[in-house]
Amino acid sequence: MCRGVGGTIKELVPVPDCCCQAPLTSVGGNVVTENTTFLKLAPSNADFAFRFYKQIKSEAADKDIFFSPLSISTAFAMLTLGAKSTTLSQIHKGLFFNPTEIEERDTHEGFHHLIHMLNRPDSEIQLNMGNALFVDDRLTLLEKFLAEVKSLYESETFPSNFQNFAVAEKQINDYIEKKTHWKIDNLVKYLDSPTVMVLVNYIFFKGKMFYKWPKCPICVVEVGHHI
Repeated sequence: MCRGVGGTIKELVPVPDCCCQAPLTSVGGNVVTENTTFLKLAPSNADFAFRFYKQIKSEAADKDIFFSPLSISTAFAMLTLGAKSTTLSQIHKGLFFNPTEIEERDTHEGFHHLIHMLNRPDSEIQLNMGNALFVDDRLTLLEKFLAEVKSLYESETFPSNFQNFAVAEKQINDYIEKKTHWKIDNLVKYLDSPTVMVLVNYIFFKGKMFYKWPKCPICVVEVGHHI
């Protein structure tokens, strides 16, 4: 989802990533739909995407906007595996999840399928999306939470020394650099004393975009992109 200003990129209709269309495969010449558990998430993800876009657009009317609503939803949906009471309700409200319309297990399985689908190897593009939790090494997380975070969201969890902010910042920044193929560095700065956990979400895209020249329909311009 992006919005450009300044004359080079006109405003685009925001599309909530890949959450609204089922993946299709061909079997015996017929197009069939794969596992569609994740389609149950489409209304909530789309609602969140457009509302969040509207919010940040109002706060940055003269700036370029680029974000992945699916990445945000995935990261916070993962936290609901361990959230309870008010915190759980606030996450559901923020992401426009309605527990009465979609069961919790379906929510997590839907995100699991999306992550698996998006991270699938492809000869034309490279897309890596994931999450990581850096948790105060004085805390002990429940084994059930750790297992589900890994199995459902393919996420990693690391103990961190938040008593030494320089060490913690380096650990997190090194991880982000590696996952973004050294495109993003020194992202985390100035951690403060109340910090006991840092939630990291990353997305890396590398592909080729082809543009036909208006005056030469048979000519193609090949452009490389990194996000």
